[in-house]
Amino acid sequence: MSTDTAETAVQPLEVTPNTGAPTAVSRYWHLGDRDWLSVPAHGNQPTAAQLASFGYQAATAPQFYASLVGNAGMVANYRWWHPADKDWVDVPAGSISDAQMTANGYINKTFQYFAYPTQVAGTVAINRWWHPGDRDWLTLRQGEISDAQMTSYGYQNKTFLFFAFPERTQSSQIGYFTLGTPQKSVLSPAPWSESGDHPHTFSVLEVNPTMSPTINQGFRYLGYYGHHNCSGIGIARTNDLNSAAWTQAATGLFTNSGERWASALKNPDNTIGIVHNVFYCGGNPDGGRYYIVGHKSTDGLNGTAFTTRVPIVKEQTVENGNPTLFRDPADGTVYLYWFRNLPGQFQIRVKSAASFDALLATDPADIGTLIAFSPEVVASPQVMKVGNVYYLAVETREQSVWKTRVLTSTSPTGPFFELADGPVYGNNSACVFQHVFGTTLHTWYGNEGAPNTENWTLDHVSAPLT
Repeated sequence: MSTDTAETAVQPLEVTPNTGAPTAVSRYWHLGDRDWLSVPAHGNQPTAAQLASFGYQAATAPQFYASLVGNAGMVANYRWWHPADKDWVDVPAGSISDAQMTANGYINKTFQYFAYPTQVAGTVAINRWWHPGDRDWLTLRQGEISDAQMTSYGYQNKTFLFFAFPERTQSSQIGYFTLGTPQKSVLSPAPWSESGDHPHTFSVLEVNPTMSPTINQGFRYLGYYGHHNCSGIGIARTNDLNSAAWTQAATGLFTNSGERWASALKNPDNTIGIVHNVFYCGGNPDGGRYYIVGHKSTDGLNGTAFTTRVPIVKEQTVENGNPTLFRDPADGTVYLYWFRNLPGQFQIRVKSAASFDALLATDPADIGTLIAFSPEVVASPQVMKVGNVYYLAVETREQSVWKTRVLTSTSPTGPFFELADGPVYGNNSACVFQHVFGTTLHTWYGNEGAPNTENWTLDHVSAPLT
């Protein structure tokens, strides 16, 4: 069964998007500064050990739960530091201008998490209170301490901030799927790759289920892999997805133009569409940033000869990378997901067309629809559909550790919300490519081994979907 249509055959236990959030937000107390501080356990926030070294003591169990990755229906919360009062305060975006905060003596604006400006099912109000004696703002979940008790402690000026989940999830749903034991290093460095450049991404198609000797050299599965730097795109083949016995082509498919990050799709006309980055490591002849191109195979499902590349997403001064393709089994629409790197914001964007041919014909200046974003690193989007739910995997970089977070939606264009049981795939894992074959999820992803080592392997793991 093709990876493009297999999702329709699966009826697993499903999640309901936006019924919880993954990150605990906990309150800390600094006796010397007489400062309460609420900090999420994600991103590049200080850890509990670091906070202890600064003189903060953990106060309670988690106050509420929030998300690292947001969408247009959510609000970012920031904390600001007042050096004279020795006080951190939580301020949702748009509630007080940065100019006003600076005029009031606040500095060090720091992103915290995403929450909700209006109430959604299962959330409760989060407020802040002011203590004039301690010169301190305290962030508090409604009902965590009664208003009467807060007033008796000397707090005043209760101010609504946003809504958040009081629990990680109120549901018994499993969230993501139960992953097995990973296979390490399923591909070797290509003989034509640059020294030290490792296979890093892998897009796999089932192109020859009848094992015809005239298709794909007689192999059932065809994969396109990229490297963690710029050695180009290669081809590998196998008959067994659970085996490390992939046969890698001796020569590269696309090389010499900084090609990186290939994603492929089998088309209804028995051709293959492929997208990837070019000039990722620089050298763009027009002086611009790296961008996204596409090709279509000219040798059918053999997938070894392609049309000349055409730009699909290109901006002169903005990086657009990590392109991945998805065909919705509901109606055949082809979607292109990618990340866009702006100062102060990482974006996940999508655009679509009725077919891959139509996608190739879109205006490369069309940057599609914004579906997820964060001030923290969020990149490498990849979508699959299982049952009625769309799963968007993204990579993040938190305390120098690569992680994979998964968001869900009932639409391929969102809104997407983080699963409450994230991150998934374990530390140092990124660049996830999720593929559904039959009733099994097969995922290939890069694993760095240890933070900041650049010692990447291409690993594989599977999970039953029912």
